[in-house]
This record gives sequence, C-alpha cells and structure tokens, in this order.
Amino acid sequence: MYDGLKKLEVPTKSRHPGARRGVKYGLIGLLVLVVFVVSTGIFTYLKVQSNISKGHRNFSGLIAPPPKGPLNILVLGSDARSVVEAGQRNERQFRGGSGQRADTIILLHIYAGSKHAVLISFPRDLRVNIPGHGINKINAAYPLGGANLMIKTVSQLTGLDINHYVEVNFASFRDIVNAVHGVPLYFPKPLYDLKSGLNITQTGCVTLNGDQALSFVRARYIYANADLGRIQGQQRFIRALLNRVKSLGVLLYPPTLIKLSEVAGKGLIFDKGIDLGLARSIANSLKFDQKNVDFRQYPGTPRYVGGVSYVVPEPTAARALFNSLKTGGPLPDVGKTGQSLPSPSDVTLSLINASGRSGLAGTVRTKLATKGFHVPSISSSTKHITPTVITYQAGDELKAELVAKEFPGATVKLATSSQLTDIVVTLGRSYGASAASPTAKATAKPAVIGSCP
Repeated sequence: MYDGLKKLEVPTKSRHPGARRGVKYGLIGLLVLVVFVVSTGIFTYLKVQSNISKGHRNFSGLIAPPPKGPLNILVLGSDARSVVEAGQRNERQFRGGSGQRADTIILLHIYAGSKHAVLISFPRDLRVNIPGHGINKINAAYPLGGANLMIKTVSQLTGLDINHYVEVNFASFRDIVNAVHGVPLYFPKPLYDLKSGLNITQTGCVTLNGDQALSFVRARYIYANADLGRIQGQQRFIRALLNRVKSLGVLLYPPTLIKLSEVAGKGLIFDKGIDLGLARSIANSLKFDQKNVDFRQYPGTPRYVGGVSYVVPEPTAARALFNSLKTGGPLPDVGKTGQSLPSPSDVTLSLINASGRSGLAGTVRTKLATKGFHVPSISSSTKHITPTVITYQAGDELKAELVAKEFPGATVKLATSSQLTDIVVTLGRSYGASAASPTAKATAKPAVIGSCP
C-alpha cells in the first residue's frame, strides 16, 4: 500500500541535509492550515448560530414536520416602522401609516427530499374567514392576532400544516440586500412611484441597493393591476435575489454568511426550529437553481363585495393547487404568474425563416405545435443568417430558456425593441446541426430571470 509519509522520507541525511527538516516543517505547516480551516469553520458556525438565536421566538400553531417529509414555511413581510431608525421613518419607502400589518404573505413549500420548492404569494386583499373574527381581508389577521392568528388562518385556508414561521420587516429586508452587495434587475424603461419612493432613472441593468429594493417590492402603482402586479414584481425580485446569493457562494464565504446572520438575528423573527443546519440543508438541496423553485399566486379574482375591494378566492383552483402539494404530485396550471416555471402552452412565439431553405418555418411550426407551443405566425427573410437567433422580452427569460431547448446551438438574447409575441425565433442556416456541438451547449441557455443580460 502506498504510504504518503514514507514516500517523503529521505534515504540519507548526508545527501539531503535539510530534507527531513523540510518535511517536518511542511507537515507542521499543513497541520496549522488544517487547524485554521477547522477552527474558522467552527467559529463561523458558532457565530452564525449565536446571531440566529437572537431572532428565535415561540409560536403556537406550528406543526413539527415528518422525518424526511415536506416543509411548509410561512414568510411574512411586516410593515412595522418601530424597527426603522427615527431619522428615516419619513423617507417614502418607510411611510404608510402607523401600526403593524402584513405587507407580504408567502408560503414556501419545500417538497420531500428538498430538491425543489414552490413559493405561493397571497394577495393582501384575499377574502378569507379569519378564525374567531369572521370574513375579512387576509392581512387583517396580523393586527387582530399577530403571527399566531396568521399561522392559523393560512393553515385553515390551505389545509396544510405550517411547520416554520419567518417574519421580515422593512429594516431587515434592506439590510439583507445590502449584505449581498445589492441585487441586479433589468429595467426596460425608467420607473417612478411616488408612494413607495421608487425612482429608477436609467434603463438596462441596475443593481438595487437596500433602499431601492425596498421601494421596488413595495411599489404598486407602476402596475395596471396594483397589488396583483406587485406580487409578480416581488417574485421577480426573489428570483434575482436567489441568483445573486448563488453567484456569491454565500454559504461558503464566512464574512457574508456572518453578516447575513447578524441581520437575521437583529431584524428577523422566526421559530426556534430554524437554524443554520436547516438553512444549509435547504440551500444545498435547492442549490439556488432557478429551475428548482416555482412560483404561484393564490387563485382569486378582484371584485367588490359590499362596496369593499377584495380578491375573491377561486375554491376549485385553490383546492387543486393545495391538494397537489399535499400529495407531492405535479402542480396544476392554476395560480400561475409571470415568474412561474413555464410549460410549452404558456409560450407564444413567431418564426422567421432566414435559412434560405424553402418551407423550413412551416416544418418547424408543426413540430413546435405538437409539443404545445403557440406559433401564430411565420414569415421569411431575404437576409440569410447562419446561427439561429432567439430573442425574448425582459421578464420572459424562462420562456426563452424553454424554447432554446428546441434549438440547440441557437444564440439567445434580449430583444432591443418590442415584439408581438413572447419569443421570436429567426431560423438560420445552421438549424438542424448536432445538438452535441460545444457551441450549442455554450449558447443555448439565456440569462436567468432578474440577472443582467
């Protein structure tokens, strides 16, 4: 058997007088390095655990998850202003009246095995039965009975056990974004919202700092459908944040991990079952991969009831959604948003034949239609190109990635002008080339949502 240490031994002292000393000092240096790495890891672990424990609270209504079973984590965005420094409370992103309300309500369902998850957003105006208080908007549960009543309300509404609870306030959200050095988002046009303080003056890629990010996720009036539009904006931001955390390798970088744990301990509130071990287990399984996290919205329709504006639940669709979570089955096509993982039936695309091969667009259209894609129009171009080009509009990155699987080797890029369909595919001379080519592998995947193209 090979013995590494014996291999390092020197036959005679006279021929190599400093060799044994070198080996000895080399081994000592190696041991010092190992001790340093291990001790740093232990220090980081203890420091992070200590920071996280500062945010631990007791809650009623939480049910311990079954071993190796799914997890349901209720995440609440609170608009509490008491945690904001007095000098900043009049800044627009922190305004909104007194008291403490549920500004954002999200249920994160992590499937058994933790390989993928779905994040479900609840409209603030969702019309529900709040236990002990009757019919009201779901966000009224928080001021009426705090986190415990919100846990009970969401569990009753969904039929799911809630295993963990996390509460994020304005200040901690801002600090989390700053701890990861900002979150990049692509803006096709400038955006301004007086109520939230959002003021994006440039187009293209903008790395939002904590204050800008808070203004963005709170903005409603930049969307035609207000709160429902804001949900999609928040989900887009979460996708971008996931991508940012993945790119930084946060779990492997102690300074950032410690900084995030300090923010968590100082500003977040969560149950005592949440610790570094659980967080790492989830993160390592999901790998912050965009395709491992789907997004949905509680199915409902905006409607006035008794002169009050609500989002009225669609019980049949909601039952199908939450029953699929109970059984671990595939998600039904309900409650989809712009950030849901798309299927072919969600994609509308146009084909332009620039290959010089007559009838190619019609052949490709038939192939795509059999897979469920919508292809309302085809055309030809006299300007021929070699590589196939796929263009997509901002926000349709995941659709572009799905389409790119049908066109190995294609160049995928953001559209520079408006398109009549989600995706435009311009067929080039190289269409039909081997899918195994290195070029195809290198170019077939577009930018993930929220990142800068």
